[in-house]
Amino acid sequence: MAALEMMERGEYVIPYIEGRPYLLKPPFYNWVLIGFFKTFGSHSEFVARLSSVTAATLTAFFLALIFRAVARPPGLLWVLPGLVFLSTPEVLDKACRAEIDMTYTFLVTVSVFSWFYFHEVRQRPYVAWVLGLGFTALATLTKTFQAVAFFYTPVIPYLLVKKRFRELFSLAHFVGLVIYASIFALWLVPASQRVGVKTILQAWFGEYLAKKNPLDSSGFWGHFLKFPLEYIQGYLPWIVFLPGWSNRKVREVSTSSIKFLALFSFFLVAFSFPFYWFSPGSRLRYILPTAGGFSFLVSIPICVFWQENHSPGFIRLPINVLIALTTLTIPIFAYLSCRKLHLNENFQAIFVLSLFFIVGILFFTAKEFRSWLVKLFVYMLMAKLSFAAVYFTYQDRYRDHYRRASRILLSHLQANETLCDYGVNTPHITYYLRYAFKSRIRLKLVGREELSQCNTVLTRGGINLSGFNPLLHFRARHTPLVLWKRK
Repeated sequence: MAALEMMERGEYVIPYIEGRPYLLKPPFYNWVLIGFFKTFGSHSEFVARLSSVTAATLTAFFLALIFRAVARPPGLLWVLPGLVFLSTPEVLDKACRAEIDMTYTFLVTVSVFSWFYFHEVRQRPYVAWVLGLGFTALATLTKTFQAVAFFYTPVIPYLLVKKRFRELFSLAHFVGLVIYASIFALWLVPASQRVGVKTILQAWFGEYLAKKNPLDSSGFWGHFLKFPLEYIQGYLPWIVFLPGWSNRKVREVSTSSIKFLALFSFFLVAFSFPFYWFSPGSRLRYILPTAGGFSFLVSIPICVFWQENHSPGFIRLPINVLIALTTLTIPIFAYLSCRKLHLNENFQAIFVLSLFFIVGILFFTAKEFRSWLVKLFVYMLMAKLSFAAVYFTYQDRYRDHYRRASRILLSHLQANETLCDYGVNTPHITYYLRYAFKSRIRLKLVGREELSQCNTVLTRGGINLSGFNPLLHFRARHTPLVLWKRK
């Protein structure tokens, strides 16, 4: 939404939503979306989602290249981290959304592991710090200063363990910081001239402080208990391979360079996790930039087991149980959801679910580890295809709440009319009204003091406006909305 309004205004420094500056996030992701919109000549939802698909694919390819350069595994095993990354449920979920997370993950992943590659493998510290902090700057312009924390979280403890902490005070590091500051300043200087640097930083730090507030009524302890469980769920089945590091062959076969990569990846994951675990306002997607490190930690044991064509029973058993339970629920899910999700009208979903069930049965025909692993990857692919076939079709036909709400609004508004948004702030409705339906209706965010200038107002349910008559009561998703007309 912000990207489209930037294009419309010709203002590419400050994002706007419904006529007001949007300062919670810097504009880099909006620039990426604008690039896709202009490249394809369309601002459809498909093109917007394509940005995340591209970012996920590039991240997977980058991880595979790093693994090939560091581990030098035989054959095509170098693609393992990329495949693990792309088949992780949390990645699969975000890779098909027109949201900031995958682009941010790509930038953080490149910043962190390009530093490791050039600093530790190629022994080129200047290139390491310049590339690492250069991409960190781009990540900062995507989702603020959290990118800096993600970068230094593995770098500092790694240098401490290697007894090379003094390298943080090297000239190469200083040059990297200059590059970081220069890239960041290219946006911050013109942005501060428009809205003021204090306003920008207040918005950013205000969002940081909001993370201390729980997301729901369960409070801190609810988040404390749920977050690890959500993490396990989001990173199944690959998280089951982490105990593979207890296997003697994994520790012995791994070369020093592989062990250093694993140590570096461990610091990225292990030291980032507690910060979001103890912040009750954090969501699981906030830790997605560590998925690259997770993929390396998982891929190294898998690579060893592949070469041995054998894996410990404590790894295969829980995954087999998980696959068995999931496969058994497929026909139960189809039967129970037939009416609710209208599967009887969705032949494609029935076909894909049937294939998913067959793949689940065939999974248990694998005896050797290599065959078992290949079928596990296929199973994860079918799981995603099944979800997409069921959910996206159903959403498009029956649960596209904002599109339906926007059509209802459109039927009650006149061309070229200005609709004042008082406390609703739903960019989805703005997108459909102004861009998807290509109407000339203009939405404008207003405060109470600006209501006197409005003739038509959209509010949430439960709000009374003096001087206006309610024209329409309707819902967008679970939110009751009211359209008001001046008396």
